[in-house]
Amino acid sequence: MIFLLTTLTIPAGKTVIAITYQDKDITQNIAPYLLSFSFTDNSGGKADDLSITLQDRAGLWLANWQPSKSDIISASIIKHDFPDTLSLPCGSFSVDQIEYSYPPAVLGIKAVSSSIKKSISQEKHTRYFENMTLSEIASDLAADNGLSLFMSSYGSGVLERVDQTEQSDLEFLKALCADYGQECKIQEGQLIIYDLEEYENKSPVTSLALDDKRLLAVKFTSKSAKVYRKARVRYHDALKDEDYEAEYEDEYEEGSERVLELHERAESQSHAEEIARNRLNDANRKEITGSLTLMGDVRLAAGVTIELEDFGMFSGKHFVNKVTHKIDRSGYTSTLELGMPKSEKSSAKSGKSKAQSKSTGSTEIYYEGDKHY
Repeated sequence: MIFLLTTLTIPAGKTVIAITYQDKDITQNIAPYLLSFSFTDNSGGKADDLSITLQDRAGLWLANWQPSKSDIISASIIKHDFPDTLSLPCGSFSVDQIEYSYPPAVLGIKAVSSSIKKSISQEKHTRYFENMTLSEIASDLAADNGLSLFMSSYGSGVLERVDQTEQSDLEFLKALCADYGQECKIQEGQLIIYDLEEYENKSPVTSLALDDKRLLAVKFTSKSAKVYRKARVRYHDALKDEDYEAEYEDEYEEGSERVLELHERAESQSHAEEIARNRLNDANRKEITGSLTLMGDVRLAAGVTIELEDFGMFSGKHFVNKVTHKIDRSGYTSTLELGMPKSEKSSAKSGKSKAQSKSTGSTEIYYEGDKHY
C-alpha cells in the first residue's frame, strides 16, 4: 500500500476506526455496535478487503440501517501512542456480501476494493500490442478501465509485439509485469506498478526481536520444494527465424539442482535473459516465508519491510506480502505474511540449524505466547 501517515488529535492510548458510508461519516453512529473490524492489504495479486461485524440487538441493521450490496465504505485506522498519532487510510471498498445470524443478533459486512472493476478483472480480451513499452501498455489498459497509472520504474524497452490471448486485462498485465520483476495492484483508482527488488531494498519501518513483548505469535518456514537453482528460457521467433536460449543461476541456491524451464516469447537474447532472471527470483521468493501476529501497528502495510533480530536463520530483512489489521473487543492486532528478499538469503543460510530435516526439506520455527517449539 502507498500511504501517508498523518497527525490527528484523539484521546491518548486509543485506537479509533473512522468510517464513511456512502459519503457520510458514520464513525460515531457505528461505534456502539462495532464488534470487530478487519482490513487486509495485499502487495499484489489479490484485491484488498474489509470486514465489519456489528451487534444488532435493536434490529437497526435489518431495518432503517440495512446495508446494500455495492454501497461504498471508506475507512481509516487511527492510533494514538503518545506523543504521536498516526493513521492508516484503508481505502474505499464496495459491499460484496452481507451476513446475518441469530442468536445473538449479529450482522456482518464484507467488502472488496472498489477500484477492482469487472472490466479489468473478469472480461476476457484477445488483442496485441506492437512497438510499445510496458509503461505505454499499462497506461492504455489503465485508461480503458478508468484508472490512473503510477509506476515506480519503467521496466522495459520497446516491445515489438505482446499478445493478450483470452485474458482479463489484470491477468495479462500481471504476467507481463512478472517478466520484468514488477508487481501490480489496483488501489484507490490507481493502477500501481512497482519494482519488487526496489521495494524489498527499502529501509525497514520497524525491527523486532524474538523476545519482543509486541509479538503474539510467530511461524517461519524454510523449504526446498519448488526452489530452483537455475531458470532456462527457450524461444523460437518464427518471423525472425531466430532461436533464443538463456539461463540465469541463483547464487544462493547451492543445495538445489532444479531447473525452472520456461517457454515464453522473447524478442532478443537480452530479453530472454531478463525473463529468466525475474521468473527465477519470483519463484524463489517462496523459499523462506513466515507469519507474525503482533500488537497493532499502523506503520505495517503491504509493500514495506521489517527487520527481525535473534530469529536465527530467519533473522534479517523481510518483505511484507500481506497484512491484516484487526480490531475487536480484545484489542488491535496486525498479522503479517512475510517473504525474505534474495539479498538477505546468504546470511540467513549461513545460520541454518544443523537439525534441518532431511526428510521434509524444511526447517520451521513456531512461537505462541511464551511457548517456543
